[in-house]
Order: sequence, then C-alpha cells, then structure tokens
Amino acid sequence: TAIGHMLGIVDDQFPDAITGAELDAMSDDEMKAAVMRYNVFARASPQNKIRIVKALQAMGQITSMTGDGVNDAPALKAADMGVAMGKEGTDVAREASEMILADDNFATIVTAVKEGRVVWDNLRKVLMINTPINNAQGMSVLFGLAFGLEESPISAIQVLYSNLICAITLGFVSAIEPAEDGIMDLPPRRIGKRLIGRYLLLRILLGTFVLTSLVVASAFWLISYNPNGQLHFIADMEDPNQPEKGELRYYWEDVRAICFNVLDFGAISITLSARFTYLSSIHPRVFLGNKYCWYSVIIVAALQFFCTYCPGVNNIIFQMRGMDGTQWGITFLFMFCVFFIMEVEKSIRSYLRFKGNDTDDKEYGIFDNPLEGEEDAGGNLLPKGASQLNLVALEK
Repeated sequence: TAIGHMLGIVDDQFPDAITGAELDAMSDDEMKAAVMRYNVFARASPQNKIRIVKALQAMGQITSMTGDGVNDAPALKAADMGVAMGKEGTDVAREASEMILADDNFATIVTAVKEGRVVWDNLRKVLMINTPINNAQGMSVLFGLAFGLEESPISAIQVLYSNLICAITLGFVSAIEPAEDGIMDLPPRRIGKRLIGRYLLLRILLGTFVLTSLVVASAFWLISYNPNGQLHFIADMEDPNQPEKGELRYYWEDVRAICFNVLDFGAISITLSARFTYLSSIHPRVFLGNKYCWYSVIIVAALQFFCTYCPGVNNIIFQMRGMDGTQWGITFLFMFCVFFIMEVEKSIRSYLRFKGNDTDDKEYGIFDNPLEGEEDAGGNLLPKGASQLNLVALEK
C-alpha cells in the first residue's frame, strides 16, 4: 500500500491492496468486483494475473499488461495490449506481447499511447478533408447537369487534377498534425470502434453539401450576368458549322474556371477548419503547430493561379480561361462561406459536448462492432488448463 501511495495509484477511492492468496479464494463474480475496487495486487501468481486481466475485460475495461518473464506470458497474451521489456525481457514474453519497450522505460508506454491517439485523430482528419473534396468533384457535375446546365461545370481534367493534386496535397499534411490539447485525458477507445462515427459522418456530409452547393451556385451566378442566361463556348463563335452566336460577358470557359477555383479554394477552407476537432480555427493557433499545412496551402493556391492564367495550360488542357475581379470576388466569398459554415458546425458540436452529448463517438454506432473482442466475455476468467500453470522466469 505504501508503494501504491508513492506511485499515486492508492487514494481515497482505492485505499487498499489485495494479495494473490485472497484472489485465489474468490469466485469469478467476486473477482470482477475486486478488480474494480483495488488498484494494487500483491504477490500475484500467473493464474491471478490472467484472472485479473479477464475480470477487467469482463467489466468492459481496456487492459494492458506489462511483464518480462515466462510467468507473465499468458497474461500478456490475454490482455488487450501486452507490453514486454526489450532489454531484460524473455523471448517468450516478447513473443506474447503487442508492444516491446526497447528501453525498458515505462514512461515510453505513455509516449506510445499518445502517438497512437494522434495517428487515430489524424486519420479521421484526413477523411474529413479528402472525402468532401472527392465527393464534391462528382456531385458538382451531377447536380450541375440535374439543375439545367447543358455542359458539365467542371471538365474531366479538372476533376482529375483536384483529385490527384489538390486533395492529396491538402490531405497528406493533415496526417502529420501534432497532438491536440487534452488528447491524453480521453478514455481508451472501445474495442470494435471504427474510424467513421456518427458525428464524423455528419461533418463529411455537411462539407460535401456545402462545397457542392457553392460550386454549382457559382456557375449559375456567373451565367446570370449574361442576357437571358445565354451560354456557349468561345470556340463555337469561330466554328462555321455552328449557328452564329453573339458575344457574351462570360462563356463556358469562364464558368469552368470559377467552378474549378471555388472547388479547390473551398477545399483549403475545409482543411484549415479540420485541423482542430473542437478548438476554433479563427484564432492565431491556426498559423502554428504544422508549418507544412501552410506550405501545402501555398502550393495549392499557386498552382490554381498557374492553371488559371498560364496560356496553353488554361485553354487547351483545362478548357477554361483567366478570371476577372468579379469571378475572384465570388471565389473568395464562397471560400469564406465554406470556412464559416464548418466553424459554426464545430461550435455547435462543442456546445453539445459541453451539454454531455457523445460528440466524440465514444459509444458504439452503426459502423462499429460491439461484439469484437467479447467472444470470451461470458466465459471463465481462468482459461482451460491455466490452473496447472507452474512457470518460472528464465535465467537472464
């Protein structure tokens, strides 16, 4: 108990310790109650260690077991995360574990858990960025034609460019975002949880809807400047086989230019908003932490200007032409709209979290498998044959 006090695992809530002999006398039900009442288990046998792990799992807890000897191997194997010592541990313990501490330092476990949580969070951010961008590419074409456009508002090469260059460039850097504040205060993720949960799905759908709507809206906004909504390609005016067509303020090349830029600059807005799960991106913090995010934003923006204005690239490859001030005004207005809407959604989600709603998708949802890892939850806490264990640590 004194050592437990020194380590901070014995307190008012868990004031006592229990010995292996006392655990041997307990039934399975008593064992389940004991593991939730005690933090210190003294002089535990290999059988005790397995029962402790199984009892914690039966109570819905995520378990980790550390060890270095042959005695520890069964419990290391049974735990959700077995951790063996890399320097002093036996080969049997290392083979039974999911994690090996190369430096035998327990503090490394905390660092490893933190890195694992950062990877999980960043994978969700990659999905939050790439999925709406990729969805909007196809949805813009679909709904543009569905709402009456005679041609696709975005050409095939523009879709390919946005998919291969814009989405990958912006999504890649979100994978190296640093840890957010409070990431280690969260409880362990439930076994069977999937990357996409209810709230992440809602965010993806919202981003897709907003980006698609504004891309299609930009096309109709530009067409509204032409008399009677007329629209044709510049090349049609020079084609003798086409009926004579008059000059317009904007042509199909202009529509595709603005839709292309609204899509990709809107993607930048989604990226900047998705950097923080709950904290607002309308803050100086958005300029800190991940310099590569801003490198990617600059690269994407520079490529957009290059593709829009470079002769031959814009009219031959991308089937568009340079934009005027009105078009850029619409583009940056819609870019701000995307960013603002995603930030409003974030503030609403933060409020719901404050009110106690499960906005972190901690509970099981339709995408999750709550039965994963629970096949043996209702069985005996001591596996068959384990009562005969009489293992000793190998000589080191």
